[in-house]
Amino acid sequence: MSEPFDFESFINGTQLARGTVGFYKVDHRPEILRLTREHDALPLEEGDLREGSAPSKRAEVAARIVALRAEMESSWVEFTIRTLTPDEFRRMNDEDALDVYDQLAMQSIEPALDRDQWRRLADHIGTAQWSQIVKDANDLVLSRVAVPDFSRSVSETLSPPASDAS
Repeated sequence: MSEPFDFESFINGTQLARGTVGFYKVDHRPEILRLTREHDALPLEEGDLREGSAPSKRAEVAARIVALRAEMESSWVEFTIRTLTPDEFRRMNDEDALDVYDQLAMQSIEPALDRDQWRRLADHIGTAQWSQIVKDANDLVLSRVAVPDFSRSVSETLSPPASDAS
C-alpha cells in the first residue's frame, strides 16, 4: 500500500522566479552623451606627450567622461524582486485601483518597499530610469520558461563527447 501524497514535502524548497532591477543614484548620462559628442568633434591631436606638457582639450574631455562614468557606476543600486503569483497577477488586471507602485510593492523582496516608497523613488530617479525598472519587473512577470528543442542537450553542447566517441 502506498503512502499518502505529502504535498508540503512536494512543494518544499520551491520559490517564485527572482530577478534584479536597479538604478543609478547619480545619473550623468545626459552629460556623458554631451561630452562624448564634444569629444568626437574635437580634432585628433598628435600632441607633445613630454612630461610637463599640458593635456589636450580632447584628453581633458575624455578624462571628464571617465570620471563621470566612475561616479555613476559607484552609485548603482540593485533590488531583488520576484514574479507575481497568479492571484496577484489577476488582482493587478482586475482591480482598477492597483497601479505599478502596488505591483512593485508585491514584487519587492530586498529591500522590501511599499507602494509609497516606490512612488517616492520614481519621483527621485526620473522617467528614464523608472521606466527601465518597470520594464524589467514586467519582463520578469511575463517571462516564459524556455523549452529546449529536440537538438543536442545543453550538457552535450557544453561538454561535447571526445572526438573518438562521436
